[in-house]
Amino acid sequence: MLPDLSQFTVHREVTDADLDGTVLPGLHATFHRRTAGSRIESVGVYRYAGVEVFMAWGYVDEPHCRFTAYAGPHGWGAPRRGCPSVDAVRDQLATLGPVPTPH
Repeated sequence: MLPDLSQFTVHREVTDADLDGTVLPGLHATFHRRTAGSRIESVGVYRYAGVEVFMAWGYVDEPHCRFTAYAGPHGWGAPRRGCPSVDAVRDQLATLGPVPTPH
């Protein structure tokens, strides 16, 4: 099940977001947070050229995402365990147009 963003507040935004240390120019991320007991849940929603590409979520005190879901032409796909794959995101961005390469 995908996170209900109406239950979160915007925490911060990042332009030219990075995935696992790889900067993807043009990838914009909006991070949302909410308190869940003694922990803080976080959801990152990533867009390219204004189009939602994927979201990743988990807890801020954990080093990696618990789940990722990719957007497709018919809506969001099923959540997958773990962080988004840089290669999968690059492939998805390529369907939206030219993907800038980092210098």
